[in-house]
Amino acid sequence: MKYCSHCGAGVTSRIPFGDDRPRFVCDARNTIHYANPRIVVGSIPELGDRILLCRRAIRPRLGKWTLPAGYLENG
Repeated sequence: MKYCSHCGAGVTSRIPFGDDRPRFVCDARNTIHYANPRIVVGSIPELGDRILLCRRAIRPRLGKWTLPAGYLENG
């Protein structure tokens, strides 16, 4: 990947803060371009009349509540 698919600016390959592998990053938009399959897994753990929610610790939507979920990583 050479250019941002959102704005057309050049991207760099580096390990973003809080990540563990190189990603293509657009500095113009502060956007990380992930090269992952389109598989997402989520769950709704229940205990009686309660459900488990998670607070996001990374962008996007840092600090927002979400269901336990994640993406499948290449490799």
